[in-house]
Amino acid sequence: MLPPLRATLTALVLGAILLTVPVASPPSAVGMGPLPTCRLDDILTVPRDYDDWSITLVDWILSVGPDYKPPDLVYLSEAGVGGGGQVRRVALEDLTAMATAARKDGTPLGNVSAYRSYRQQKVLFEDYAAGSGFKKAITFSARPGHSEHQLGLTIDFADAGSSEFVSETSGAGAWLSKNAWQYGWLMSYPKGKKRLTCYRYEPWHYRYVGRDLAKAIHDSGLTIREYLWANYTLVDPTTGQPPPSGSPAPSDGPAAPSGGPTATPDASPSAEPAVPSPAASPPGTDPSGGGGGINLDLLILGATLALALIGALGSLGRRRAGSG
Repeated sequence: MLPPLRATLTALVLGAILLTVPVASPPSAVGMGPLPTCRLDDILTVPRDYDDWSITLVDWILSVGPDYKPPDLVYLSEAGVGGGGQVRRVALEDLTAMATAARKDGTPLGNVSAYRSYRQQKVLFEDYAAGSGFKKAITFSARPGHSEHQLGLTIDFADAGSSEFVSETSGAGAWLSKNAWQYGWLMSYPKGKKRLTCYRYEPWHYRYVGRDLAKAIHDSGLTIREYLWANYTLVDPTTGQPPPSGSPAPSDGPAAPSGGPTATPDASPSAEPAVPSPAASPPGTDPSGGGGGINLDLLILGATLALALIGALGSLGRRRAGSG
C-alpha cells in the first residue's frame, strides 16, 4: 500500500504547486477593432496630439479638425528634396537619409506637394469637386481636415526637376516603391486597395510613420489605414465615442471640439459633433481592465489540496507508528 500512497502524495504536491502559479491574461486590444467601410463622416480622430504623429489617422471618417497645424515645419530643401514645400522636423532625418540613398542610386527625389493647411486643402478640394463632381473628387482628394498632408508628414513625390507625379514603374517612383519603407515612409494608397483605403491608387503619395512602425506595417501586408485602425485608433467610427476608461486614452482626450491640439487656426473652426460618454468596450477589450495575476478560485483549490496533503501525511505517520 505504501508505493501507491507515495504516488498519490506526489501528485497532490505537484497539483498544489501548479494551481497556485499566477495565470497571465491575454493583453487587451489597443485599437477599436475591425476596419470601417468607406463612408463620409466628420469624427475627430484620437489620438491627435502632435507627439502622436506616427499613429494619428485621418481618412473618410476621421478628421484632425481645422486648427491642426504642426509646430515644427521645415523646408524639404533641408533634406535635399527639390520642389519646395514643408514637412515636420520629426521626419527630416529619415527623409534626408532616403533622399541621399536615392540620389546615390541615380534616382534623386523631388516633390509636387507636401504640407497643406486646412484652408489650402479646402480650396483644393472645392476646385476638384467643381471640376469633377463631388462623388468623383472624394476618390482622389481628401476633404479639409481629412488629408494626410495636413499632418505635415506626407509628400507627393516627383523625379527631381519634374513637376509630374512619379510612377511606380520607373525612376524615383520605382525606387521609392522598393526602398521607402526602410526609411519610415509608406505608400498610403497602394494599387488594388481602394476598398480598404477609400482612395484610388496613388504611387506618388507617401506618409512618414517612423522606421519601426513602417517595418511593422510593411511586414504585416496591411495598409496604413488598416493597421492604425486595428492597433492605435481610439474612437468609435460610428458613434464618435472614446474607449472605456479601462482602455488606453490619449493625453488630449477626445472631447475637445476645437480640433485637438492648440494651434493658430488656418480657418474659422466649424461646428464639430459632440463626443458622447463611453459605452460598450471595444472588441477584444477586457472590461475589467485587468491584466495578469493570481486566480482566486485556483488559490482556494490549491489550499484545499494542501490540506488534503497534510491529512494524508498524518495518516501515513500513524500507520508507520502502529507497525513499529
